[in-house]
Amino acid sequence: MKFDFHKFLAVVNQIGPVVLAAVPGGEKIGPLIPKVVAAIGEAEQIKGASGADKKRHVMNVFNTAVGIANSTGKVKIDAAGAAAAASTGIDTVIQTVNVIKDAKPDEGAPTAVEGSAEEIAAAHATATAPPASSSVPAVDANTSSNLGDGHATHGHGSGDNLKS
Repeated sequence: MKFDFHKFLAVVNQIGPVVLAAVPGGEKIGPLIPKVVAAIGEAEQIKGASGADKKRHVMNVFNTAVGIANSTGKVKIDAAGAAAAASTGIDTVIQTVNVIKDAKPDEGAPTAVEGSAEEIAAAHATATAPPASSSVPAVDANTSSNLGDGHATHGHGSGDNLKS
């Protein structure tokens, strides 16, 4: 089954920003991640373009965006470092999309939950409830508190509760 363009865009829009930010040097391209994601979508629409042609398109858009951002004087993006991170990020986004595209559902995985709502709730409660004799480590069952010598310590303006 062919992975249609709308699914491609949906996946790129979801994973692209995360992947691009997570690659080594991703912090260098942070402000331009939306441009890269959009350019990946544009490149996918170029009829007859090879993968290299599509990546070249994305990198051209990216490099132009870096130039514009740097020309404003408001940011200073290291063009070479950012381009290396963007290149790695673009490859990683496309590899991730391809993994998702080629994924097959697990034939042995359950597809529906059987039973009434009450049965499911009871099974969930049994599965998540701690045993009756369990205790929580590092929690003292003693509810009394020893706050010191009996003076209030919650800041009611009394200086006598401060010890030196």
